[in-house]
Parts: sequence; structure tokens; C-alpha cells
Amino acid sequence: MKEKTFIVIFALLLLCQGTGVHARQPYHATITVDTVSATVSAPNLVDLKRDLSSKSIEELIPLYTPALPVSLDFNLRGILALASFPANSTTLIVQIPQAGITQTFTGATRDDSITLFKDYLRDGGTKHKLLKAYAKFSPIDPIAGNPNSLMAKMAQADYLISNLAPASGCDSCWSAQPIVHQFQAGSDIGRAFSKGFDTTTVTIPLRYSYSPNLNWAFILDAPLTYNRNGGASSLFGSMGFGLRLPITHEWSVTPVLRGGGGGSADLCTGGAFLSTGLTSIYNYKICEYVASMTNYAGYFTSTNFWISGVNCNYHLHNYIFKNGLSFTSCKGFTVCNRPVNFKIWAEDSRFTREDLFMHYYDEVGISLIANYVNPYIDYDCLSIGLSYQFGQKSYKGWYLNAEYQF
Repeated sequence: MKEKTFIVIFALLLLCQGTGVHARQPYHATITVDTVSATVSAPNLVDLKRDLSSKSIEELIPLYTPALPVSLDFNLRGILALASFPANSTTLIVQIPQAGITQTFTGATRDDSITLFKDYLRDGGTKHKLLKAYAKFSPIDPIAGNPNSLMAKMAQADYLISNLAPASGCDSCWSAQPIVHQFQAGSDIGRAFSKGFDTTTVTIPLRYSYSPNLNWAFILDAPLTYNRNGGASSLFGSMGFGLRLPITHEWSVTPVLRGGGGGSADLCTGGAFLSTGLTSIYNYKICEYVASMTNYAGYFTSTNFWISGVNCNYHLHNYIFKNGLSFTSCKGFTVCNRPVNFKIWAEDSRFTREDLFMHYYDEVGISLIANYVNPYIDYDCLSIGLSYQFGQKSYKGWYLNAEYQF
């Protein structure tokens, strides 16, 4: 067990990198009065509005009065916005070039105008422009545009659904799974970084597969993900239905239909996707090892998703392609009289058609696989792995995953 303990400790140290400093908040505003500037940060728009009240600005910049001109430079989780109050005016003039938006907000006081701007960001009439801009420019949008978003997680679940058991390809008696009814649960914990923003993500993969002849299989897959960006939380999940169809003993294809949705009150967004995809996996036995090639192609379309009377439809239509290679041992070593094997893999992901924050990223990883951990049941399998992701926009991420099948 020493080898597995070392890997877990090492992975936790990697995942905790950067925790010595405060995680960056999603929302920022730089306030400038005359030549004096101050910056505020907040996990949500409600807190940001409070930090931009006249009272708060006076505390930050004592020379400020509601009659003086003031400029506000926003970073809205990756989207830049320029705003200003002219002298002796309560009208807030806002430009969001990345979303093609120019808007004015006039309240009885400047605080009222800031409130109107906050409400506009939450549920404005041009919501679809903001959503598409978030997917294109935000490193931490929970719905689309990055590896930890709903759309990317749905594609990853489709990709993984092709391999129902880590030892597939090693045993000649079955090709899908070793038992008729198989359940899977686990956790995938990660830390990701891009363009100064960070994400802590936890995914719980839940799966049931039924294979009466251990070759073809009906699959129900329902992963759930929680993201944390500074003080902002997001939650989303999906439900996938797959049918594994063996072409030969070594090769199978799995068509998948999936729907998913979720969002974040802190980030003022939500969304849903429907997808259809096809995954192919080919296992090639080499002595006591198996080399596997996995290929996936899927089509994703956003759908209407209503939150408090606001339609959060991203209006995205994407093709996603994932291709990977893995190498698994079939007779590794023994720990406490239980067989333990290893697996190494590499995976490439590509997003096409719509303009997103990231169009591609790659992943490499290694895992240990222990079979028959519980001697009182016919079959079970515990796998613990560590992976590293890297891609566009200086993106990098470390992930520790553990899965248990029985």
C-alpha cells in the first residue's frame, strides 16, 4: 500500500499549490477620481455593488464627492467594461466592447444607477450577448468555454463512457464489463489556472451499466460538478444514455444522448445543453499489456434555460472531438494479495464552430488499479489517478481522481 499512499500524498500537494494566497475573486473594479485610484474585488455582483456605493468610494478615496467625475474600469470575470459618471450627473455610461454593448443607466442617485447596472448584468435585455461574451472571454465561465465548464464536462463524460471497466482488453471472457449489473461512484478533484483566474472543481461520477452477455451494455451516466472561483460557487450536472455495441471482441462503439444544465447565482448565469455523440474504443493486446485508442465526436447545442423569468440561452452550437491513447498492464504486482495494475494515458480535446475562450487542451495521466478489494463480493475495482491538463491561454490544471466499481 506504500505506493498508493505516496501517490495520494503527492497529488494532494500538487492540487494545493497556490492555496497559500487568496483565490482571485471573479469581479473587480478600479475606481479613479482625479488622479487617485483604488481597486475593489468581490465574489458576486451584490457585494460589488456595495463596494461601489458613494459611502464606500468616499472611504477609499476621501476627496470623492457625488458631484465629481469618476471612471470605473470593470473586469467581470474576464470581460472588460468601461464606465463613468460625468461631473454633476447621476447617469452611468457603460461600454462593454467584447459584447458589443453600450448602455446608460440613470437613477435618482449614483447608487441607484449602480444598482440598475447590476440588475442589467443579472438579467438585462441583451443577456444573450453577455452569455456569448462570457463563453468567449471568461476563463471561469461555468457553462462553456473552458475545461471545467458544463459543456466540456459533458463531452468528457461521453468520452469516458466507452470504457466500462479499467481492465477491458485484458480478459478474454468479457469485453464490456465483468458482471451483469455494474455501479460506479467516485470523485474527481482539481485545481485549474488561466489568465490570473483559478478554479477549484469537484466532480462526482455516477454510473450504472447493464450487460446481460458482458459484451453489449446499456449505460446510465449522471456526473455532478461543483466549481469554486474565489468566493463564487457553481453547480451543474448531466444525464447520459449510452448503448455499447461490440463490433469485434477488441473494438466497440457507444452512441450517447445527453442533456445537462446548471448555473451560478454568484456569477449570474445558467445554461443547458443537449448533445449527441459517438465514442469508439479499440483494445490491442500486447503480451501482458493492452494499448487502447479512444475516439469521440459529439454535437452540442444550447437550449432555453429559465432562471427567475430570465432565459439563459447561450446560443452555442459546437462540435467536439476527443482522441486518446492509453497503455494498461494486465499483470502488474500484488499488494496484500490483491492484483494491482497501472495505466498511463494521453488525451486531446478540440472544440470547433463557435468562438470559445479555449478551442483545445490536452491531458496526460497515470493511475493505479486494484481489483477484488472486497473479498466478499464477486467483483470490485478501485482506481486512483493523477492527471495534468494544459492548453490555450496559459491554461494548466492538476486533477486527482478516485473511482470505485462494484
